[in-house]
Amino acid sequence: MFALVAVTAGCASKDKNSSEADAAVKEEPKQYVIIMGGQSNMVGSGRVADLDTVDIPHHIEYINRGMKVTFSQDSANFGPEVGLSQVLHQHFPDSNFILVKYAVGGSSLLDWAPDYDSVQAAITGNAHFGAMYDSLWKYVDQATSSTNKTTEIVALLWMQGERDARIPEAGVDYYPRFKTFIERFRQDANRPNLPIIFGLANPDPARYAAVDTVQAAQKRIARETDHVWMIDTSDLDKWDDKVHYNSAGQLKLGQQFGRALVKHWETNAKN
Repeated sequence: MFALVAVTAGCASKDKNSSEADAAVKEEPKQYVIIMGGQSNMVGSGRVADLDTVDIPHHIEYINRGMKVTFSQDSANFGPEVGLSQVLHQHFPDSNFILVKYAVGGSSLLDWAPDYDSVQAAITGNAHFGAMYDSLWKYVDQATSSTNKTTEIVALLWMQGERDARIPEAGVDYYPRFKTFIERFRQDANRPNLPIIFGLANPDPARYAAVDTVQAAQKRIARETDHVWMIDTSDLDKWDDKVHYNSAGQLKLGQQFGRALVKHWETNAKN
């Protein structure tokens, strides 16, 4: 991915070794895979009707497996993919991306556990979701095997935590569960330093008794784990339920994900 930043920034033509630059240009184009997971604020409740356009640029393929708590999809709504695509197109117009989103409204880290336990998952009332971690990788494998280009997983974007914040019994162990999830995800992606960017869960404390516990766990993860960044979502607009981001909030959330990715790639390209 660091080569991607250098080429799109126009640095290849300035390479002192022209043969290396020529070789880089002749390389088979890659598709860079960005995985998007979580629950309802990753699924998205922004209204398509509120946007001038929701067309994803031609060099960005978007595979949407996002579902509401009923396991149904809603084409009238959008999530962070719109704002994210805007930023990717602005900075990397000549690079190919696949956005693979699998998110389900109401899902807890218990539902996302790599070592899924249906008894544990029943704590949050959604054991019928099944082993979501396995489903995520199934969709990623489908996406990467269906293209004739070389693919590379370059990031995980994560927006989740509201369900765990609703139920103290689940929220109390958010830190070890999230840590395990990140470690296992990187292991299965074969990318020990895979950048992981997540949004801070911030539902209404009046109805989400464990929100402080979940937030403390998320902040600790971001503070202690290399190549993991947390997006501050406190200024994102919400609908009246004080949980779900509205159209403007979803657009901004996606843009923040994109800017965080650009910052990571540009920073690491210099190292």
